[in-house]
Amino acid sequence: MNRAMLRPRTLAATSRSGAIRSVATRAVLAALLGVSWQYGHWGPILSLTLIPLVVLGGNRRDRYGMALAYYLAGSYVLPGGASVFFGPGHVLEGIFLWLASSALLAAGWAFADRPWKVVAALVVDALPPLGLFDWLSPLASAGVLFPGAAWVGLLMLLTGVYLSVWWMTQGLPMDLKWRHVCTDTLGFLAGMALMLNVFTAVNPAVVPKGWTGMNLHLGPITGNVMADMNRNQEWIRQTQAKAGHHTVVLLPETLTTWWAGNAEEVRQAVPNGQTWLVGASVPVGRDLLADGIEAVHGSGGVGVDGNGKGVKGGRDGRLLFISAFPMPVSMWHPWSQSRGYVRADGVGYEASWWEPVRKVDGVRTWASICYDQILPWVWMEGVVQDPQVVLLTNNEWWAKGTGIPEIQRATAWAWARLIWAPVVEAENS
Repeated sequence: MNRAMLRPRTLAATSRSGAIRSVATRAVLAALLGVSWQYGHWGPILSLTLIPLVVLGGNRRDRYGMALAYYLAGSYVLPGGASVFFGPGHVLEGIFLWLASSALLAAGWAFADRPWKVVAALVVDALPPLGLFDWLSPLASAGVLFPGAAWVGLLMLLTGVYLSVWWMTQGLPMDLKWRHVCTDTLGFLAGMALMLNVFTAVNPAVVPKGWTGMNLHLGPITGNVMADMNRNQEWIRQTQAKAGHHTVVLLPETLTTWWAGNAEEVRQAVPNGQTWLVGASVPVGRDLLADGIEAVHGSGGVGVDGNGKGVKGGRDGRLLFISAFPMPVSMWHPWSQSRGYVRADGVGYEASWWEPVRKVDGVRTWASICYDQILPWVWMEGVVQDPQVVLLTNNEWWAKGTGIPEIQRATAWAWARLIWAPVVEAENS
């Protein structure tokens, strides 16, 4: 009697123990996927594995837990980055941003138990408002699987995700006609992925002749007038020494504030026949800056006019690109009243929301500035415009000791592969 009563309880306990182990194993794997973004290109390569880990969940809590483990582990570097950028007293703000962004990005995955819901979770996370902080998006894997396919590659990725989730959750259709449609489509997508990877490996994207990017080690603008004047003169000297005979030289993000005096100093420094693309904080309105790229041309250099056509000559400058979405809270904060242009006064940066392609030296060029490089919707703007060159400008001094630069590089690598345009990069550490 006692043995008969104990047996069902033992089986139930064993079943619960097995379920807990399964959930724990999948959560650990999801967390490792998130962390993999900090190691080379493994993040975008492996990120699609998140989908089966989530879909295998038996309920909303399980699915939410898998996605939450992925985002928490992948973005755990946020508090450290905030403490460097804002100062040691702002660690709590960084922790709040880390927890809140992870919780929001994981929310849609709780409902992802059907193919269309998985596709919806990917798309909803990638587009604003959630897209304003969508780190670690599996959509970046489109560049891994379908390099050079641009927006068609995104559609092929979503089609493959839809059919794969259908197979996982409902099995292949019983009707032979639809079964063949599903298997043939998946086979076609696999063949396209193989063909595109072979083709792009044999025909690598090449940076235009005469183009280069400058990596500098200057740290941030200090707010001390004399120190910043010396800093300006230092990066100008370094650029003149390193630029050599290049015709187009890309410089890092926010090297200087584009006041008339600073701008004139740069204009006078650009050698004949060169175009410098200078990352700068550019005043665009009362108490408002733009995180942009100024094109400054030496006599005979090639610039850009309003229609994107090259124009010769003159030591002019032009605000060529503006960040689609500067870093929220620290730079983009329209809810906060600004009180001047000094960093301590809380001046804000505008968001352009759309980053158009411009012609530089006759080449269709698109720029991704700092924080834009981790946002899928900004990269989609580049994908649909099909540029010939992608410019990447960054500041890395604020991210020292964190994995943020590695996540940024992995994301940019994957999306640039999807566009299949050569990359010119300039960093300030």
